[in-house]
Amino acid sequence: MKEQPTRTMQAFVAGFSPGTPSACKRRHRTGARAAGWVGALLWPLMWPSLSAAQAPAEPTVTLHYVSRPPYMMAQGEGLGGLTGGPSYQAFKQAQVPVRIEETPFARQLRSVKENTGQDCMIGMFWKAEREEFGRYSKPIYQDQPQLVLAAAGLQERFKGHASIEDLFHDRSLRLLVKLAYSYGAPLDALIERLQPNRRATPDENLQMVRQIKLGMADYMLMAPEEAAVAIEAAGFQAADFLQIRYKNMPPGEQRHLLCSKNVSAEVMQRLDAAIRKNSDKGPGPATRR
Repeated sequence: MKEQPTRTMQAFVAGFSPGTPSACKRRHRTGARAAGWVGALLWPLMWPSLSAAQAPAEPTVTLHYVSRPPYMMAQGEGLGGLTGGPSYQAFKQAQVPVRIEETPFARQLRSVKENTGQDCMIGMFWKAEREEFGRYSKPIYQDQPQLVLAAAGLQERFKGHASIEDLFHDRSLRLLVKLAYSYGAPLDALIERLQPNRRATPDENLQMVRQIKLGMADYMLMAPEEAAVAIEAAGFQAADFLQIRYKNMPPGEQRHLLCSKNVSAEVMQRLDAAIRKNSDKGPGPATRR
């Protein structure tokens, strides 16, 4: 005879039958509690990613340059050269969003002064007045002492000058200078004090080299690193020019990034750390004052 289930057994089975409303309610309450526990456990792990997703993107800095071999020139998607390479690499290593833009020097300086965007210039000499509107980085390069570049046909007119001071005193010779440009604090001060006969131009170095060759001015100041490259790029030969090196020429100046005040101090610190790290790998510039 088949055994019949007891009332207790029947009640137990009925209470937990999948089809009963009471069972569904109990399962719903249990599932809700479990979901709550899982959410409570996972929320701390999810919070950082949610915060990162909601955080505003870091502003992109415009890194301005002029094509000026061997200092800076476009190279692939970035920049190369004595100052362009270290500057671009500093942004990449510091993980600062950056885009490069070829911009005339005067317009670069105006952008930094106006401080309407996130702008940086490459290879700038330190000047106290520029710290009023911009932020300097650590040095990215240090020049050799400047030389005097003149047309070869003027050799006789330069023979009697033993020093840069003698040359500046000769008002029959015209010095070609770039408008709003710094030649380093010592030379800037010497030019201001001696007031040589000079002509200012907004043109870049290649055009200035052509002006010297064409007799539109008699001489200009130039870093030795770029003289040979600039002469060739301007379409001339080294023999077309005099390259005069005076023993009392001030030491070469250190070159820096100069950024608008909108580029935060925290970003500048990250760039400085990257510059310092790169300079520690080999011979590099000395630390600025």
